[in-house]
Amino acid sequence: MIQRQERNIRRDGTLFLLGFAGIILVDVVASSAPVGSEETVIHGLLFGCSIGIMLSGVFRATSRYALYSTLALGVGFALSAVIDLF
Repeated sequence: MIQRQERNIRRDGTLFLLGFAGIILVDVVASSAPVGSEETVIHGLLFGCSIGIMLSGVFRATSRYALYSTLALGVGFALSAVIDLF
């Protein structure tokens, strides 16, 4: 279960906007890579990390849980991209 912090509009809003901007940036920059290339692994890692940052702001996760969930989502998306390569 995720432990929540008190609502801090500035912190939560910043995390959400940073994650959302990361998603947009990753999709715009990495969309030129061909599907099935090694660059899709990096795309998956960055996309997963961006989602983790955004959701940390939505669910008001503590810094520790935000770090864990961001890394876990990044690695998970990268592994799914590796599976798609095979």
